[in-house]
Parts: sequence; C-alpha cells; structure tokens
Amino acid sequence: MQPPKPDPAPLGDLRADLGAILLHALAERAQGRGRLTDLLGLEGKSLARLGERWFPGLALPDLDAPLAAVPEDQAAITLMIRWRGGANSEESFWLAHILARRSMEARHLWEDLGLPDRPALGRLIAREFPRLAAANSRNMRWKRFFYRQICSETGATMCLSPNCEDCPEKTVCFAPEA
Repeated sequence: MQPPKPDPAPLGDLRADLGAILLHALAERAQGRGRLTDLLGLEGKSLARLGERWFPGLALPDLDAPLAAVPEDQAAITLMIRWRGGANSEESFWLAHILARRSMEARHLWEDLGLPDRPALGRLIAREFPRLAAANSRNMRWKRFFYRQICSETGATMCLSPNCEDCPEKTVCFAPEA
C-alpha cells in the first residue's frame, strides 16, 4: 500500500490564477475597455516578463504602450500590498500591481480579476502574500480590507472603497464586524 500523494497545490495554482486574470483582462481589452497594460496596472516590460515566464509563446498586445497615470489610491494599495504582504518575488510584484489596479473596478475584486469565486482570491493572497492574509483576521472582503489598511494609516474612521456605494451587496460587505 502506497501513502496518499500530498496535494501539490493546497492553496491553488499560480499558473491557473495568472491565466484566469490574463484571460479576463484580454476579454475586457477585446470589448474595448482599454489597453492590456492599463487593465492590469503593469508596464509593458513587466507584462512581457510575466508572459515569457508563465505563458511562453503567448503574444501579448500593447507591450509598447505607455502605462496610463496611476491614481493615488491604486499606488497606495500597491505599496501596502508589497510592504505588508511578506513576499518579495517577481510574481508578488506583478500581483501587487494587478490587485491594486483591479481594486479600482466596480465589482467584487475576485470578479474583476476573473477568478471563479472569493475563496479563490483568498487562496491566491494566502499563498502569495501570507502576512497580508494573516492580517485579515476578520475575513473582510479584500477590497474593503485594502482600503481599511490605507485609511488606518491616516486615522480615518469610515473608509469606503470607491465603488461600494452603488453595489447591491454593500450591506453584506459592510455588515457590523464581530
């Protein structure tokens, strides 16, 4: 009798996550929602490196296009994820920028990343940014958590992410904390 094989990816598969994120952004680009670099918050050089490393042979568009100006919130989220995330790999650099950029969108973060559900986003963050995942001990929605972290630095008491006011699930995300 052989021992059971351990699950090689108990927290998910980075290639699958990056693939879902990239496919989602490519679909948005095809719908005319912007350049791939701007949709992912990555400069062309970084996006090219991501493609070469994880999806060799995939021709990615817009690699020579300049990156649009980064909103202050997005820059702050990127910095917070990189600083508090506890990771220092090339992938964590890319993901910090992607997570911050996609946090600017209107839907739930997992939806705007193209991930199948919220737990998939939680697994990605736990795997790639373990300190950040540990800091979210109340299991807040990630976009809310990101903004809460930034606002706590400024002393703000009520801190809404920019797209929550019109969301039909606002009461779920902003229910009183236990």
